[in-house]
Amino acid sequence: NIDDCWQVGRQPNGTIIPDPARFPSGIALLSDQVHKLGMKFGVYTARGSRTCQSRPGAYDHELIDAATYCEWGLDYLKNDNCGGTNWKQENKSWILFKQGFDKCYQDTGRYVVRSIEYCRDPSCGQWIGDVANLWRTTADVQDTWRSVMGNIHAQDHMWPFARPGAYNDPDMLQVGNGGLSHEEEKTHFSLWCIASAPLLAGTDLINASNETLSILTAPEPIAINQDAGISGQVQGHIVNASNGHEVWAKKLSDGKSIAVILLNLNDAAEMLSFDWADVGLPAGTSVTVRDLWARKDLGKFTQYQQMVNSHGAAFLKVAPA
Repeated sequence: NIDDCWQVGRQPNGTIIPDPARFPSGIALLSDQVHKLGMKFGVYTARGSRTCQSRPGAYDHELIDAATYCEWGLDYLKNDNCGGTNWKQENKSWILFKQGFDKCYQDTGRYVVRSIEYCRDPSCGQWIGDVANLWRTTADVQDTWRSVMGNIHAQDHMWPFARPGAYNDPDMLQVGNGGLSHEEEKTHFSLWCIASAPLLAGTDLINASNETLSILTAPEPIAINQDAGISGQVQGHIVNASNGHEVWAKKLSDGKSIAVILLNLNDAAEMLSFDWADVGLPAGTSVTVRDLWARKDLGKFTQYQQMVNSHGAAFLKVAPA
């Protein structure tokens, strides 16, 4: 996804103009090349008349921009919230883009994922999923433990509004950027996975270490992220919290399994456990427990506890035995 500063102006008919120095062959050709590599392609805009870097925004050009992006073969659009002139109706830009991309889908069969900024509370949560596929819920994430945890906690109350095809977005992943320890990076990724957050890598993938890639491609945590959940409830959330310990849970689409995270926010390794009632299981139920990072079945239990490192997270899959 190309971020801000790819655009330099508009033609007299309103069509957006890519930077000819940075993209001498145009965006459409670049899109084709990305698709030939088996990947998806996206660009950035903003709902006002100016982007955050003072480039042309989408205000009053949403339909013509949607048609242009459709011609380019776009798969993803980030619609930011910046400056300049804006519609008085907060969601009008998002509605117009949806109309334009609905037409694109009707004409070409290409579905364009719409990412918007932002929706942070239930007042917009009631309708946001009707105009967007994902929406930022927080300030920009930084490459620090405090920022990562602040963002995932700040959006936890929004979990009832996520559903298949419509997701709360606590911002891009910081895995591989150097500000987090390896333990913290795994915790970061685990929490984004159980929360069904968009997994947008925010690091240099060309130069990423094997350690970074092993986190970003971890199959079993990703499977939890991609699971559609039960009765449209896709987002896992906090079910118990005390003394620097948190239990997160997400019921899975097979109707019996539950993804569970035991999170240690304290500064020393500690023994963590969870009550069966926290995850909707009758007391005394015999369950199987699988470690999703180790890809290993741990056995059958009627109660469970595990030593968890400081800032670490045990990521488990639990199911009645």
